[in-house]
Amino acid sequence: MTGSYPLGIALVSASLIAVGTWLSPLLLLAGWLLVPALILAQRWPVMLCVLFVLFSAFRLHELNPALLSLRIPQLLALGSLAVLFWQVGVVRETRIFLYPEGRILLLLFALSSIGVVLATNRPLALAYWSGNWIKVVLMCFTISWLIQSWTQLRWVAWLIILAGSVVASCALYNSAHGLEMVEGTRVTIGRSWGSTLGDPNDLALVLLLPLSFAFSRALYGGNGALVAGVIVLTLVMAIIATQSRGGLLGICGVAGSVMLWRYRLPRWVWLLAPVMILVLLMVAGIDQRQSGGAAESGIDESAMGRLYAWQAALSMAWSHPVLGVGLDNFFSNYFFHSPHWDGKSHAVHSSWFQVLAEMGIVGLMLFVAFYVALLRRSRKLLNRVSERWEARCWSLALYSGLVGFGISATFLTQAFTWPLYILAALLWASCRIESQPVRQRR
Repeated sequence: MTGSYPLGIALVSASLIAVGTWLSPLLLLAGWLLVPALILAQRWPVMLCVLFVLFSAFRLHELNPALLSLRIPQLLALGSLAVLFWQVGVVRETRIFLYPEGRILLLLFALSSIGVVLATNRPLALAYWSGNWIKVVLMCFTISWLIQSWTQLRWVAWLIILAGSVVASCALYNSAHGLEMVEGTRVTIGRSWGSTLGDPNDLALVLLLPLSFAFSRALYGGNGALVAGVIVLTLVMAIIATQSRGGLLGICGVAGSVMLWRYRLPRWVWLLAPVMILVLLMVAGIDQRQSGGAAESGIDESAMGRLYAWQAALSMAWSHPVLGVGLDNFFSNYFFHSPHWDGKSHAVHSSWFQVLAEMGIVGLMLFVAFYVALLRRSRKLLNRVSERWEARCWSLALYSGLVGFGISATFLTQAFTWPLYILAALLWASCRIESQPVRQRR
């Protein structure tokens, strides 16, 4: 029996390879790729989930249209679900825990799920809920449970930094060659083939997340500081190339919070923030934009568009105060609630007003409570890890990322997208690691 067991495995494997090759050579390639994936899932189960998050958040497969047909996020999603089931349901090596902010997030998710049923455009809300929102919430908890040490968190942080550098390099290449430009001067990626990064504001939002990690790492010196510093310059230049005012405010928030905490600067230094913003606006060439540039007198068209969108959000919240109009329903309801109609619907351009319109007053209260609780927990974590430079470095990155989110969220639509929830997952994992014995943290 013992001698025939390896022979049986070999025969079955050979048969599967033969059938796969006969059906499609791609199946054979997928089989060979499956082996290292299984090894990775066994040794570092969090990495498959992190790769799925990176491809989903940074849209790495959309940088080149040739990658779209490979369905990389879908394959990684299946692997992530398998890893979660294996770790939680089979081997039970992962301990499930919930911080108070996690309970708030679950309430927010439950409220949004009820809102899908009562949405003004139910198919649209259901498509966004099933295609994006449920993945964001699930991976938020999964990553926080699977990260077991500061070493794993360091690898995750560097993967975020490197993914951001790839996107930023692609944006700068497009800017230098005049590719995928909007309004003549604003850079995008993949706009011609329908990429999410085809909107300059969304591109700036994606680049803000790795900026907080790279900037914090660059200021702490040691091995990797020079690389992180170069990536910081790349990210800042790419955000400037988008000419996104929300992105520029995010740069100020990230840089200001890191500098103030790292060097214990007095709080009056924040008074210099307007000067920094003006410098960034001049460097970015905002006055050359076709919308919101110097050619428009008074309150420019871009600013008025935001004010009209915010008025529409208030009207939606007034009409649907408890559950809102439903996920991803702001755009389709704009015509019925905007005081000014110029022939097309507009995005809300504010995370706070987005939540108010799509989830109502109750949803906004939960969302604000979730964000404030994360911010307070990150400050407590910083005070607790002050003795270890690496833990302090990544904790400061999380804090500055949350500050940057809060500032840029006023002008960017990012309430139900990845950045905030990636920060939440890493923050919970960091707090759990700090609560462990010292020998288990490394």
